[in-house]
Amino acid sequence: MEKTKRIGFFKRLKMSLFELENYIEFMAEKTSKAINFVMKAVIAFALIMVVSNVLYVYCKYESPSNYVNSIVPEFSYQDHKLIIPIEEKKDEKKKFVASLMEQVEPAYRTVIPEGNYSKIDMVNFVKDNEKQLVIFLVITVFIETIFEMSIFWFMIALLTSLVGLIVLRVSRIRMKFSKLYAISIYASTLSMILTIFYNILTNHFNVHIDSFEFLSMIIAYIYITAVIYMIRSDLIKQQLELIKIATVQAKVKEQMDREKEEEKDDKKEEEPVDVDTNDEPDGSEI
Repeated sequence: MEKTKRIGFFKRLKMSLFELENYIEFMAEKTSKAINFVMKAVIAFALIMVVSNVLYVYCKYESPSNYVNSIVPEFSYQDHKLIIPIEEKKDEKKKFVASLMEQVEPAYRTVIPEGNYSKIDMVNFVKDNEKQLVIFLVITVFIETIFEMSIFWFMIALLTSLVGLIVLRVSRIRMKFSKLYAISIYASTLSMILTIFYNILTNHFNVHIDSFEFLSMIIAYIYITAVIYMIRSDLIKQQLELIKIATVQAKVKEQMDREKEEEKDDKKEEEPVDVDTNDEPDGSEI
């Protein structure tokens, strides 16, 4: 049994982005190889997301406490009752956090002891426990990002493989769904990379592109369609090569048979003919 060619992560990443003609090598592998590639990639992407968030906070706000002071609205929390001024809820930078605080307020009633708390208490808490909070948030965001991106990638690959099924039927090519899903994972790589950087731009620089999600999906669909037609082209070339080989073999066999027949005819011509050379009388002559 032949061993499949071992492909490293960065080589695999390069192939998935720029070498569509080599996707046929992925078909020779188990689906678990593609899943392993996804897990390694999302770990790298999650690390990029975490580092970008940390750099953004420290470069723009200089410290987490300043960042909290910038995005958290003024509030008072007294006797398990949260009060946020209306003008704070209308602030573009603070309205999301204000809405989030109101949604989770029932959950932290059992965590926060009774007393009076305000925004300044939260900022001082973050300042006093900066190192521990940063480590905790980095680990939390890292794990959450890995989970969310892996689920999102598998969902994109599933939708891409459904498009691939249609293309396969039109192309009249038979392929196991597991193989199709594997190459759909690789076909979705560029869409995932673009999504990661788009999220960074959106979160840190307020960059918004209409219908970006739709456009990123279209890219994956274009990839899988191109890959299938390349595979179809390779199969046609292989069939033509086989036909040529079969034709040549038939001609060689025909020539060899003809040569054998000629050799047999030559041997028959060279065989001596038995002639009766006994000229003695047989007794009937006078």
